[in-house]
Amino acid sequence: MSGAYIFRPYNQTAQPVSTTRTTTCIKAQTVQIARITFNNWTSQEIILYENGNVVEIEWTVGPIPIDDNIGKEIVIRYDTDIQNQAKYYTDANGREVLERIRDYRPTWNYSMNEPVSGNYYPINSRIWIKDQTRQLTILTDRSHGGGSIHDGSLEIMVHRRVLFDEGFFVAEALNETAFGQGLVVRGRHILIVDSPISSVRQHRILAQQLYMHPLATYSLIQQSYADYSSTYHLTWSALIDALPLNIHLLTLDQLGSKNYLIRLEHYFELNEDVLYSQPVTFDLQSVFQSIGTITNTLELTLAGNFPLTELRRFNWTTTDQMKMHPSSSLSLQATTITLNPMQIRTINITIA
Repeated sequence: MSGAYIFRPYNQTAQPVSTTRTTTCIKAQTVQIARITFNNWTSQEIILYENGNVVEIEWTVGPIPIDDNIGKEIVIRYDTDIQNQAKYYTDANGREVLERIRDYRPTWNYSMNEPVSGNYYPINSRIWIKDQTRQLTILTDRSHGGGSIHDGSLEIMVHRRVLFDEGFFVAEALNETAFGQGLVVRGRHILIVDSPISSVRQHRILAQQLYMHPLATYSLIQQSYADYSSTYHLTWSALIDALPLNIHLLTLDQLGSKNYLIRLEHYFELNEDVLYSQPVTFDLQSVFQSIGTITNTLELTLAGNFPLTELRRFNWTTTDQMKMHPSSSLSLQATTITLNPMQIRTINITIA
């Protein structure tokens, strides 16, 4: 039985939430929407945009009924005819992706006792299956658990409400409520179907847009728009030049009147893409010209708490007696910086 910590479904074969459904289709000039209602607690919208190359799935689940005194874990399953041969891929940290193989572990002989939970992995941003010509990639708007339980299939758990306490010192079941009812969860999946080569560029860029989208905030002002706009800057950007497509600005923090902390990442992996998996070199001054003239740069550790030149790492000796230690940092000359695939660099800059 599943609990707050243990995922062990009572029924190893997923059951549909309903045997009936109601579908409403909307077709406009720029978008087509199919609204599917399965019952009074499960529904989804399938959205296609004009000239778009992805499919959006917006789902709503809850409150999960427990009138039968049985806990439930709700998954969305996407079935295809892709021959993935038991292999699927999930990201480990929103950035790097690992290959998973059903009922297999690379470092020990795995005994398959849990056919479902034993093949579930964390999904922080994406999961995919592929064969020689096609790849189905699913981008998620939050962390999930999921896997490929059958070839050609991906399933993602979106909600759960269980009534069993497995005794790991929580002393309560995972049965969260609000206003006397179970919780309602809403989310979004983005589906990309393309060749394995073309999918990389799409899912890397779309994942950045999905997670780093602008947040709109509003406030009432006690003056006219004309007075407000004459008093305050209505628009401003620290970037006056576009960053390279495979580079993302993680942090821009003003530490003092003339001091800024900048953290940049290369978000493509090595050998993923012919063009965008290469090292990138660009000039910080040309990008951050609006801040001022950069007079000094100092590279810090990833956390930004002390200079990288003062970092002293242990030398680890492997079983074959080879000493392993991190390579030294790439050069940061004046305001020119180079980033390798998946590299994050933290820079303290001083302006005139």
